[in-house]
Amino acid sequence: MAASNSRIDPVTFEVLNHRLLSITEEMGIQYMRCSGSNVLITGNDAATAIMQPDGALVSVGPYIVTQGNVLPLIVDSTKRLSADVGINDGDIFICNDPYLGAIHHPDFATVAPIYWKDELIGWIGASGHQLDTGGMDPGGFSIKVVDVHQEGLRMPPVKLVDRGTMREDVLRWIMNQVRDPLVGLDVKGQVAALNTGRRRIIELIESWGVETVKAVMAQSIDHAREKLRKRLSELPDGVWRDVQYIDHDGHETKIYQIVCTMTKKGEALTFDFEGTSPNARGLINSTYSGLQAAVLSAVYINLCWDIPWNRGVRDCIELVTKAGTVNNCAYPAPCAMATISAVIVTIDASWRCLSQMLMADERYREQSMAVWSGTSMAPIFAGTSQHGFPFAATEMSHFGGGGGARTYDDGVDTAGIVFNTTPNMPNIEDQESEYPVLYLFRRHLRDSGGPGRYRGGRSAELAYTVHKAPDNRLDGLFAGTGAEMPNAIGIGGGMPGAAIRIARVIGTDIAARMRDGAPLPDALEGIQGRLEILPPKHTRSSMDLGDVWYHSWQAGGGYGDPLRRDPERVAMDVRRKAVSAVAAADIYGVVLDGEGSCDEKATEVRRAELRQARLKQAVAPDVGDVVMSFAGSGRRSIAETLAIDFDKGTVRCGDCGHVHCRPQDNLLKHLREVKAALRTAGPVRGEDYDVGRFHLRQLCCSNCGSLVDVQVALDGAPRPYFRIDDWPAAAAAE
Repeated sequence: MAASNSRIDPVTFEVLNHRLLSITEEMGIQYMRCSGSNVLITGNDAATAIMQPDGALVSVGPYIVTQGNVLPLIVDSTKRLSADVGINDGDIFICNDPYLGAIHHPDFATVAPIYWKDELIGWIGASGHQLDTGGMDPGGFSIKVVDVHQEGLRMPPVKLVDRGTMREDVLRWIMNQVRDPLVGLDVKGQVAALNTGRRRIIELIESWGVETVKAVMAQSIDHAREKLRKRLSELPDGVWRDVQYIDHDGHETKIYQIVCTMTKKGEALTFDFEGTSPNARGLINSTYSGLQAAVLSAVYINLCWDIPWNRGVRDCIELVTKAGTVNNCAYPAPCAMATISAVIVTIDASWRCLSQMLMADERYREQSMAVWSGTSMAPIFAGTSQHGFPFAATEMSHFGGGGGARTYDDGVDTAGIVFNTTPNMPNIEDQESEYPVLYLFRRHLRDSGGPGRYRGGRSAELAYTVHKAPDNRLDGLFAGTGAEMPNAIGIGGGMPGAAIRIARVIGTDIAARMRDGAPLPDALEGIQGRLEILPPKHTRSSMDLGDVWYHSWQAGGGYGDPLRRDPERVAMDVRRKAVSAVAAADIYGVVLDGEGSCDEKATEVRRAELRQARLKQAVAPDVGDVVMSFAGSGRRSIAETLAIDFDKGTVRCGDCGHVHCRPQDNLLKHLREVKAALRTAGPVRGEDYDVGRFHLRQLCCSNCGSLVDVQVALDGAPRPYFRIDDWPAAAAAE
């Protein structure tokens, strides 16, 4: 079926565009079924994509979207650096160099050209997180590195398959550098995925014609660009800024800030990262590829739920960044931990800017969400399995992070990690059958969800011990971010979700309990022994028989003032053990009777007391150069916190109706600010790591004390803020 010079008709376009999407999904299924890696099988930590001849993204598979976002950069590097070896039909190239397009060393990416009768008509790609990359420590995260050369295998684009034949010398070279033999099977899984993708695209061309397939690829990009530009034109113009943090760089407990200033004007978005910290000496940095992948991921999920995720979206975005910063590091800065430090924290900062913008538009307000579990982590144990083979395993339960609260309902408990669009987490029995460990418990973490009118989704906690290891020991290390402060920030007055916590208990009686058939502990507090709180990045340590290793991860941020939550929902949360009775009384202001039901009169009194306590502690904000103002016409609102009437010239509290100021005034000067400890949002908010650097900045109405915004603040850091320059006329309230 030949294509005309006009655009493809809508029916043909939809059929073939969705066929391309299904090919990327089939590639991912093929990859994961061939790979024996627990990271893929238990976490779906992979990506697939189809691209045009120049590398422009057309379709991305439903897995780790950050990995999919960088495959065009891998294609670009392959084209630039592989001219001397040729790019032929049937070739496959492999690359994991963060300075050439990968996000970090553990993400091996493979790309292959697609030819039709000697014409290059596109590329396909697959990427997946590997169990090991060599380097100083097992698992791909070497905590004490100071440059990229110490982080293990780093491949520029290398021809892995030559005209359909595997280059066994290259595969042997890769296997010679890594500890876990399953890496070889994983690489072959990527080859199988690309062979499947090539075959399916050729079948599509044979059925529909090459010109039609090429036209659909181009039209998919045009469609995404046009639809996103239209959506942006419907949203208010303005500037939003958020600041996020990375704690500990592997060498010291230094704090690094990521500052994102998002400007929306007309049909375009600009993300400016001026003010971001210089790149670190340790492994937390990301290269430009990680920065771009992070911003695109935040935009896809917040703005493009019904728009193809491809080059058309990228065409609507401008990135302003300076090389040599923590999320755009300069060679040879280490960056093996990019995905779970600078990349995801960049997502958080971009996400909150986007969610604040969506809250300002009534048509799109329901799409606004608080930040999901603000970081990922890499708990790694390694050694010899009970089956006699060497291994390096990343414990993937943290992929069950808490979902951010929505403007109309709670976030989903253990919903997933935000950049994984097909979330998954390991089955405990499978883990125990594969590795010499025994899990004592894995359960939802009480009080972890960010408090709010709508609560953030809960995270979880777990503990495991060595079991049936041939040497009665393993090696353990940990790479994580967000222990001293949470990164899952709330919106509209919602509070942040839990931070991470890492610990071990040594000198336990676990071995004796197992020998005697006694019950095993089901909570950290029930484990006898010496508790040690571990830093968020700690080097390889011995996991000896009887030692218990524990960690919990970040939950979702909340939406709206917790004092506005339905008391009956709080009572239900207490009964479900999602919220403690202490948090119900001190954070939500809900008093329960002896049967666990809400005491309505006592709750009303308690909430009034908490509001008055806020006002008593409140001071005038230190405004500095921050301006929060509004321009437009008609009547507008920012979620439920602010009501703006341009005709009457007022900005009112959305709760009590108090007039704060005129729209053109600096609203910040008319609010009150409460400096509160992070634990005001609940336990596990960094108290085990607290050295006095972080606090909650609660902005509230000067009349009723209702929360307008809650920020995680570091003294001396830039303030988050927003300024709306204009609303489109069609968005005015009736």
